[in-house]
Amino acid sequence: MEWEYLRSFEAVVRGGQMSHAAKLLGVSQATISRHIARLEEIAKEPLFLREVPLVLTARGEALLEAVKPMVEAAWIAQSALEADKALRGEVTLTTVGELVRWVLADRLPSFFRDYPGLTLRILAGNNVNSLAAGEADVALRWAKPTHGDLFLRKVVTEHFGFFAEKQLRCDPETPWLGLSGSLGQIPEQLHAEKLFSTRPLRLLVEDIESLGKAVSLGLGIAILPKRFAERLLCLRELAPEELGLTASAQPPSRDLWLVVHASRQRLPKVRAVISWLEQIFAEVEG
Repeated sequence: MEWEYLRSFEAVVRGGQMSHAAKLLGVSQATISRHIARLEEIAKEPLFLREVPLVLTARGEALLEAVKPMVEAAWIAQSALEADKALRGEVTLTTVGELVRWVLADRLPSFFRDYPGLTLRILAGNNVNSLAAGEADVALRWAKPTHGDLFLRKVVTEHFGFFAEKQLRCDPETPWLGLSGSLGQIPEQLHAEKLFSTRPLRLLVEDIESLGKAVSLGLGIAILPKRFAERLLCLRELAPEELGLTASAQPPSRDLWLVVHASRQRLPKVRAVISWLEQIFAEVEG
């Protein structure tokens, strides 16, 4: 049994497609296809259902369970080789732009002071980059992932409230402002749509900073993260009762999750980024 066959199989499972596996391993897609075909020849039956993404058969599931310890051991071996005090290389972090601007950017000097040999590549946006497909090493996500071989840790809890400009007079006809596009389905927006269904809707924007700016200009009321709203000194938080709502209408809080694919968790350069992020959010939560 060739290790390369098994490595290709695990990469296909992780990436969901042979093309992604080829990118992960730095080989051609034809090589991956050949390795999978050889394994299926040995098994005398398919390991995957040819769907998009690929789905494991029962024999494929059994092989994956057998291969996982081998892959883990390979990553541990790589970690031993990389266990150098002067860490080098690149680590990719994916998160939303607001966290980069509000929390991470000011703390970058401390990271590079501690790890001058590392390159940190930050992918900021609302798109969910795939850890399994190798698009990122570490993710900060507001939604807890439920699938995949992942290491998860809750790093902070964000609380939300109703906000308006301090001088804005609020009554049942005061318009509300919200989010659209990629943020149109987040819990806060859905909560606002339900609670403010009888109020006129004035504005929908695609990012929280623009929403906060619109609220600070007195255009209406909106649900905002409390830590962000504290930066806008012209805002005041409204109790649900001031809006004709019951106390139970208070927007729900959300947890921020640090997520790493299990196959990358032990790499020293990835652990360095994890440690830096955990320290940052311990300070934020404290």
